[in-house]
Amino acid sequence: MAIGDKIKKIRVKRDMTQKELGLAIGFNDKTADVRMAQYESGTRVPKEAVIIKIAAVLKVNPDYLMAPTLTKTEEIIHTLIYLDEYNQLKMQAEEYTTPEGENQKIINLSITAVDYYLEEWYDKKRALENNEITQEEYYEWKINWPDSSERYRKTFPEFY
Repeated sequence: MAIGDKIKKIRVKRDMTQKELGLAIGFNDKTADVRMAQYESGTRVPKEAVIIKIAAVLKVNPDYLMAPTLTKTEEIIHTLIYLDEYNQLKMQAEEYTTPEGENQKIINLSITAVDYYLEEWYDKKRALENNEITQEEYYEWKINWPDSSERYRKTFPEFY
């Protein structure tokens, strides 16, 4: 999802107009809605300082807004290859047979820190599926990660 789409989705969820958001981050009355419309449509891309202001008003982690959009398989694989350059991914394969009788492999990747946070994500998804948390709570956890992460706070208490 592009940054403009993320901004719009959260703005709407927060029940704000483009003008209200624009005014809240410091644009004047004449340009507030136009500028936000430009950001949301992708006509303009907000600078980092503006993204930080938008994130503060929308109560979302700015990294969520700035995270790259990986939608193609190739982009995801290139990211993993890049991570392997610096983190030496551990890979394991498990062979299994599908119900249709096809032999396939499940590839497990391991980066210690990532594994730790993936486990937390897994736990949140299970909690959602088991109705232990609401869709709204799950969404808020995602858009505010790592600030919403109990594990992250325990790992990096100096930031909290």
